[in-house]
Amino acid sequence: QRNCRGSIGKITLRLAVVTSEFPPINAAAAARIGPWVSELDLRGHQVKVFSSRGSAKMGNTQHYESFRAVPSNKVGIIRRFYQEMKLAWDLGKMLRVHAKTLDLVVITSPPFFLATHIAKIAVKKKIPYIFDIRDRYPGVLYDLKVVKEKSFLGRWLSAMEESCYKSSTLLTTVTEGINQQLGKFGVPHERVSNGFDGELFDTKNHEKKDDIFRVVYHGRFSRLHDIESLRKISLKVKNLNPEIAFMVIGPIPNSEKQKVWGNVEFTDEKKHHEIPALLANGSIGISLMREMISTKFAMPAKVYEYIGMGLPLLVAPGGELCDFVNSWKIGLAYETLDAGQIAKEIVALKADFQKYAKFKDHVISCRSKFDRRSQSSDFADFIEKYLNIEGEKRTVLN
Repeated sequence: QRNCRGSIGKITLRLAVVTSEFPPINAAAAARIGPWVSELDLRGHQVKVFSSRGSAKMGNTQHYESFRAVPSNKVGIIRRFYQEMKLAWDLGKMLRVHAKTLDLVVITSPPFFLATHIAKIAVKKKIPYIFDIRDRYPGVLYDLKVVKEKSFLGRWLSAMEESCYKSSTLLTTVTEGINQQLGKFGVPHERVSNGFDGELFDTKNHEKKDDIFRVVYHGRFSRLHDIESLRKISLKVKNLNPEIAFMVIGPIPNSEKQKVWGNVEFTDEKKHHEIPALLANGSIGISLMREMISTKFAMPAKVYEYIGMGLPLLVAPGGELCDFVNSWKIGLAYETLDAGQIAKEIVALKADFQKYAKFKDHVISCRSKFDRRSQSSDFADFIEKYLNIEGEKRTVLN
């Protein structure tokens, strides 16, 4: 049985954080979860992190590293599922060993099958859990036509998602659109936006080293991102103005890299601490998503890191991300992904110094609002608030 609880402000919580990726791994989940763990550690809570091979101990936390690697985006669906479940079983086995010493588990999704496997263990062990949702799975699988929503498998996956959500103490998510969707599950839910690490992505520490107008893409290409449109835009821009350069920071399949591109530099995957200096050489950050229901509510982590380095944005197609860019007046947003139109407007933006300077000024003026350090404090507040509510419902005496 668990320790007795007094006032939430006077006790130390014992938490497990289960994530497929954790610093220094350079990935969206790691960038989101790392600052949360840091904040919880600073508040004096006892944090145990369970993650994949390549992750590392942070601060005073206890760290449990699987010998399994992060599931790869470069393999097929079946093989990725196999990798994901292997990691899930390994992390789940570790979690079971520590179950009696935990007050709460924090789980991040995707990977969906890993996250739901850990949630089932938490339910069986009667540990409250917070389920953090970056993308709505299995909805993404339906959008990608990997699974038919009305099929037997689709209905089973939807039931699994619903059960997982309804059993949670708190649901958190990255966008307001997804947050509104979560209302139907009848449990507390909160929006905790993505952001950038203000200690790492600091414009004062890095300067642009040349006068080249450069469009930068940063991050992994998942099945939700539109590589082909980026390639077409680079080719059209080269025809219109060959002085404009593109930089792709991150892993890209060889099959895509070997195609004909415009004036593009590929840097391959970099460590997270190397990203700010590369982004500092950019003029505008680009994020192109495939046009699907899921992407209408997407806010990729890369967008905030562009902002962190003072870069105006270019985003498409329409959805919450476009609305965000338009409302803050921080770049170009397109309802439809038209490579020809976007290429022309990139060339026009380079020539229109006043327009570009206004976008840049707006980015700098709003930049501090998206620092993860303040958002991590919000998340820690939510944990303390909702775990206390849960504590009042249960008897947790020694």
